[in-house]
Amino acid sequence: MNYYFDTHTHYNDPRFSEDLPSVLKAVRETGVVRDAVIAYDMESAVRAVELAKQPAGKEGPAHSAVAGIHPLHTDRAEEEDLIRLELLAEDPAVAAIGEIGLDYHRKDPVVSPEKELQQRFFRKQLRIARRAGLPVVIHSRSAAQDTLQILEEEKASEVGGVIHCYSYSPEMAERFLNLGFFLGIGGVVTYTGSKKLRSVVQTVGPEHIVLETDCPYLPPEGHRGERNDSRALPVIAAELAELWDCPVREVCRITWENACRLYRLREPYPES
Repeated sequence: MNYYFDTHTHYNDPRFSEDLPSVLKAVRETGVVRDAVIAYDMESAVRAVELAKQPAGKEGPAHSAVAGIHPLHTDRAEEEDLIRLELLAEDPAVAAIGEIGLDYHRKDPVVSPEKELQQRFFRKQLRIARRAGLPVVIHSRSAAQDTLQILEEEKASEVGGVIHCYSYSPEMAERFLNLGFFLGIGGVVTYTGSKKLRSVVQTVGPEHIVLETDCPYLPPEGHRGERNDSRALPVIAAELAELWDCPVREVCRITWENACRLYRLREPYPES
């Protein structure tokens, strides 16, 4: 059996509130035995920690919590939330700070906070991560250069992390890799229009990639519009195996080891 580590889930999202136990059990039976539950605001961060403290077993994967404020939630955040985040970062269940970053994709100022506000929260959360000695999970959309510049200026290379749902060029990928970051690859790599992303994956190679679903978002090709969950990982891994011309089991093993390095876990790849 192949085993998987889903490095980016949102099982703290309300869309899982009615059937989460049954979803997690099905996920575990698929071979997904480890995941990270990613926050987008402080309420979801607390929920992620609660999930991470639940005993792992046959009823679901073992969870790690990632706490932070998403760039599109900074317009609803307060300075007190950063104090709460710094305290939460001391909890052993918190493996990283995230998802944090910049999102310039939405143009409507009612929907998207101003760039200055996003950048201020981004910098402050990077500083919290450095003080706590935790890696960071980065959300960056239509903001490659500003993201890179802030990561460099805030010395994010000291903690490392992952560029979640990577969507930029191979050249930009190399610059993020030089800072010690992994690239998170999910269902988008299976989309028919994702030639650029597949080129990045082939160029970068397995040693810098981690698997993710971003569930309940971004299901693989053929399931777009449906609620996503970690059972999509075998489809994503199969796509990467084809791109790298290697067995799926090798993709699982390498990306597992990468995920453990990302979140600083000492867990060997499970044996069947």
